[in-house]
Amino acid sequence: MKPSAPPETPLPRTTRLWMTLVAPLLRWVARALLASCRIERVDGDAHLATLLEADQAMLPCCWHQRLSVSVGYLLRARTRGLRPGFLVSPSHDGELVARVVAGMGATILRGSATRTGARALREMYGCIREGVSPVIHPDGPHGPAGRVKTGTIMLAQMTRAPLLPMAFSADRYWQLGSWDRVMIPKPFARVAVTIGAPLSIARGDDIEARAVELGERLDALTVAADRHVGASPQPGRRQSTRKQ
Repeated sequence: MKPSAPPETPLPRTTRLWMTLVAPLLRWVARALLASCRIERVDGDAHLATLLEADQAMLPCCWHQRLSVSVGYLLRARTRGLRPGFLVSPSHDGELVARVVAGMGATILRGSATRTGARALREMYGCIREGVSPVIHPDGPHGPAGRVKTGTIMLAQMTRAPLLPMAFSADRYWQLGSWDRVMIPKPFARVAVTIGAPLSIARGDDIEARAVELGERLDALTVAADRHVGASPQPGRRQSTRKQ
């Protein structure tokens, strides 16, 4: 697969230098934080194991709010044969994210669902054919939180790659003030990870109906993870909140 595209505009020299210094520090912080978390319960790992044993590329997916530990768990699965990929914005801010995540062993795809949707779709299609499994947050990049966008379903339908829904929760965490109120576990938090059965999208399936189905599965996994650790985080911003 060809290397992913650089940012849309060249980075100023001072920005490149700043990112060169900051990216390793952020990687160290992320690794240290994830290493300190105690994953006390994992439900459904057999679903991931079955796809890995079949050497099948997949589309792991979780709500944007639950990305942090979900991504960490998938990065750890590289030792089991998973090749995780991440779609990162071609903006200058996205360049820092790309450097951090690439340094942790992931394949980076540069694109944006809103600004370079067709190119991003082509890149993801190409990487799936080569065995990379792009991680999807189907309510991103701008929400509303907890609502599956049809592009995720269309990608799964086009590539025939199964969607693998998952979630995590922690007993102690920070929540950012963004639209998704993303959760970041605090050091030494107790963590639960929940993984659901793969969801395949056939040609001719009703895209809207399957989007609702995926959303319901992600909600159920999220509620189960919260229940395992006794968490009750604030939901992301959307028209109606999920019932706990």
